[in-house]
Amino acid sequence: MRYLKTYKIFESVDDAYKIFETSHEEMMEVHFGVNVIKECDSIIADIKDMVLELSDIGLFTMVGYTPMTLTWVDKTPKIMVEVQGELGLCESNEDDINSTFERIKDYVRSKGYPTGFGYWEREAPNSFAVIDNQSIGRKRYKVYQMLIQK
Repeated sequence: MRYLKTYKIFESVDDAYKIFETSHEEMMEVHFGVNVIKECDSIIADIKDMVLELSDIGLFTMVGYTPMTLTWVDKTPKIMVEVQGELGLCESNEDDINSTFERIKDYVRSKGYPTGFGYWEREAPNSFAVIDNQSIGRKRYKVYQMLIQK
């Protein structure tokens, strides 16, 4: 053991923790590139403005990076747009929802991003509709999703 030398890797404990101080945004910028993330952030902000009218009528809206993008697994950043609400509310506002997604498609295509779009119905767990103390079934929701890829 007398031949082994000790090396000082960090000057202090604070230097060792600087590795962990890098923010999530900085890591995404390193992985995908600063310009790409700035462009995607701008697109996310614009899409949030586009779906604002759907939020105003009572629909749940979410716009942001996919989990695979946030964990740097994807090679290119992907953005997810999701709108959902009770089936009746969605059906009565179907034209507004479809026109909003068409505007989003046109916008992201003009930026050079391909998109995928789909929708489906789901039942909410633990949310049975009850009339006269009898369960008549679960509440049904409609979900609309769009995936946008750089």
